[in-house]
Amino acid sequence: MNTLMLSSKSYKESKEHDFGDCFISDNGNDVVVFDCGSNEHAEKVIEYLENNYGPDKKAIIVLSHNDSDHFNGIPKLIEENKVEKVYTILLLKFYEELLEEIDDDRKTKDSIKRQILERYSNIASLGEQGVLQNIYNEDNSFVQICNGIEVVGPSKEYVLEVAGQALDSRQGDSIDNETTVNAASVQISIDLGTSKILLVGDASTKAIEDNAKKHQIIQIPHHGRLDHAEELFEIKKDDKDTVYIISDNKGSSSGGSEELISRGKDKGHTIFNTRTEDTKTINSTTYQKSYRVGSYIWYTFYNIHIKKNIKISIQKL
Repeated sequence: MNTLMLSSKSYKESKEHDFGDCFISDNGNDVVVFDCGSNEHAEKVIEYLENNYGPDKKAIIVLSHNDSDHFNGIPKLIEENKVEKVYTILLLKFYEELLEEIDDDRKTKDSIKRQILERYSNIASLGEQGVLQNIYNEDNSFVQICNGIEVVGPSKEYVLEVAGQALDSRQGDSIDNETTVNAASVQISIDLGTSKILLVGDASTKAIEDNAKKHQIIQIPHHGRLDHAEELFEIKKDDKDTVYIISDNKGSSSGGSEELISRGKDKGHTIFNTRTEDTKTINSTTYQKSYRVGSYIWYTFYNIHIKKNIKISIQKL
């Protein structure tokens, strides 16, 4: 299993535009694209598919949420016939539960449906293409995307809470220090065999906290925003080997990891950041776990087939 975190550093006018997020995961049979925020990213996805699988290969898309910097490349992929299906949260399926969540006598089933279609119009437009799939099974469990990749969040209860607030004019547009659009972003887990990647879009820290504790390679939400980073560092303070990844292709615009970098808060952590680096390949060798045993630091290298799980003492204290 390999995952590419696409960087826009090589794109034309890379500092002038926000190219958004895009991850490409490949298990040797299925190609899964997590978010695709620009046509430039879409072109890289098409290039990857054709170079590795030929002209007829299609990708499975997972859309974290409907912000443009996560969505805008998907229509191009569909237009080029490169999409098998698109997994995301389909709120229309929950309109009755949302009506109950909002608890406003002025709301009706029809008015809630209209609100959903208007607020999430870009997702609704994909429905006409026949590619949309819900991230929840009929029993509200999460779907398995393919071998080695599964949806792990957010819970349906959290989605109803966040979407209910978003559709309720009596309430504000923020929750858990995020916007109501961002907070309930879809989360996926990618199994590398000896470690796992957690991709989270722009989710709130509250939404990802439990999953973060179970993963070793974690996307810092909202393009590496400082508050999210500090909260994650605290959650993972007992695992100093955690690898953090930041998809920040916002160019010279603010709203990403610029404050994290300028204030030096990234120091002392293993972080790969597309704001400062080219496209990064993440695989079973990315995360390495260190162990302190007596007076030695022992490293288990997570490329099983090469090192054969041998623990090597590399430094005596």
